[in-house]
Amino acid sequence: MNFNISGKYNLNFFKGDLIGGISVAALSLPIGVAYAELANLPPESGIYTAIFALLCYFILGSSKELIIGPDSATITLFASVVFSFAAGNSDLNLQLMVLITITTGVLMFAAGFLKLGFIADFLSKPILLGYLNGISLILIIYQLGKFTGVKLEHGNSFIAVWELINKANLIHLPTVIMGIVSLAIIRLLKSISIKIPSQLILLIIAVLGVRIFHLDSFGIKLTEEIKNAYPVFVLPDLNVFINNFSDILVAAASLLFVSYSSEIPVAHSFTKDKYALKPNREFFALGFADIVIGLFKGFPVSGADSRTAVNAAVGGKTKMVNIFAAGIMIAVIIFLSKEFALIPSVIFGAIIVNAAVGMFKLKDLFDIRKFSKKEFRVAIICMVGVLLMGVYQGILVALVLSIIQGIMRTSKPIEYELVYESANETAVEINNDNKDLLLNDILIYRYNSALVFFNSDNFRENIFERASSKSDLKTIIIDARPINYIDFTALHTLIEIMKEFNSKSIRVVFAGMKEQYRIMLSDKLKENQMDDNIFYPNVRTHFKKN
Repeated sequence: MNFNISGKYNLNFFKGDLIGGISVAALSLPIGVAYAELANLPPESGIYTAIFALLCYFILGSSKELIIGPDSATITLFASVVFSFAAGNSDLNLQLMVLITITTGVLMFAAGFLKLGFIADFLSKPILLGYLNGISLILIIYQLGKFTGVKLEHGNSFIAVWELINKANLIHLPTVIMGIVSLAIIRLLKSISIKIPSQLILLIIAVLGVRIFHLDSFGIKLTEEIKNAYPVFVLPDLNVFINNFSDILVAAASLLFVSYSSEIPVAHSFTKDKYALKPNREFFALGFADIVIGLFKGFPVSGADSRTAVNAAVGGKTKMVNIFAAGIMIAVIIFLSKEFALIPSVIFGAIIVNAAVGMFKLKDLFDIRKFSKKEFRVAIICMVGVLLMGVYQGILVALVLSIIQGIMRTSKPIEYELVYESANETAVEINNDNKDLLLNDILIYRYNSALVFFNSDNFRENIFERASSKSDLKTIIIDARPINYIDFTALHTLIEIMKEFNSKSIRVVFAGMKEQYRIMLSDKLKENQMDDNIFYPNVRTHFKKN
């Protein structure tokens, strides 16, 4: 963390860290309040969510550059889950928020101990893109009420669009104008420089506008006043946890998946010392933050790309940026709490819409379509699933699609025949230059996948089809280098395949098989009283010995 040998902070980094802290605080304050409103929480909940996230990451985080805090994808999923479970019960609503956030933190710790860092790679890029694009559109839909001044009964679902059309006569024009102007100001300042705290500048302009021009007199709704300048401890209700255990657990697991999958790409993008970043340790940092935040009426957090980018751009050097940013926000919420009540609610709607627009990747969708129409369809299905079924159901659609996609790829992987080139003593794919080297008595076969229960029949069909093309087949050499796993079903399938070929006087041998699977297969061959002297380090060795 850039402390010297005596354990003292290196003052050479003070200026960069202080500027980084100011910049992060300037972004985190309005974003925290905006996302708190999205979850029907008071503004102080969003601010303290950002504060505790920074402090907890300072203690356990592994990246000097990464900033964690309220995140659009995570809060959208969180709000969607709580609204669907609580069904308008405010007391239950609060307890579910607390329990889901804390449970997410506990699961984060469990995932860290189990070293489940690989889950960030579980969703393919098209699926993740479709999910995030869907969330970005849902975020915009969530803000329709704030942007138009119309009270929407279905403001948390896609039906809100149709409801707004039916209530078009109730649209409040001054609110719409302020929302559009606010969004334009944010976009303009962002286009000038990422270092400009556009959201904070917008808040200052809004406060001055309300004070000087009395904008609230035009019927524009203002933000709820900060009633508690200090964090309020909430004791979790174990009865609510027990009565809603399955719902809370599933929701927390989904939030873990989305939160961690959102954080790791940000960490990889901005962490300069790649060896210092510990993916499994990030579980503990996020988990610690979620548990602490949950006890103080907050919501789950993730990696914050915009705040991390600003921190890097202004020269933040160490994790002391977290301390400076948290300290500044604490000072603001204590001494400037009344000013927050002068901010029009539509301003925070504009901040969320800006985040949603930035999250929607239209160009990436076109890039996927150019690369593969099949993967493009998967991305669209996932996006439409989020829009029509909801964010919570959308993550389930994404996970199911990911599982199906993985099974399909593994159940019917790439497989082909190789040809041995004696000139360079290697087995290579068949092409126009070497196809004349094909032998009628030898089949060199490669199957580019692990051998498991759901592709063992495919392996069997393909190898027999390849073998049938040889009129005088004597030997089959299976290039086993790509086979990195063999399960029990596939092991038995291999034995049956070998028995069938052996009955036709065709010898089956393996080249480059992993040691543990060579031993497993050898033991099985001995059990069946079959020859186990069939293993070679590579294809070349077989040709030299035969």
